[in-house]
Amino acid sequence: MKPTDKHKHMAKFFDALAHPRRQMIIQVLQETGRRGLPFNRLQSRTGLTPATLAFHLRKMDDGQILNRKIKGPETWLSLDPAPFLTMETPMVAAR
Repeated sequence: MKPTDKHKHMAKFFDALAHPRRQMIIQVLQETGRRGLPFNRLQSRTGLTPATLAFHLRKMDDGQILNRKIKGPETWLSLDPAPFLTMETPMVAAR
């Protein structure tokens, strides 16, 4: 059996959640709600360097859990709730 596209998508989703810094970013974005934060304020709130934050945001983009909106010169980031609501996890057979 080979991994399907669905398996690959699920792996990227879980990878997007699987690091303490990404969990911290998720927490900050959850606290801000649907409006989100611009990159520079998210960087300030997390204390991460711009390069480190950008790296983790790319991983989160790969998992399709972020929304980005450009407002003037700023990029605003927020969580996309859809993947959290629709992600199906594989069932483990009871023994």
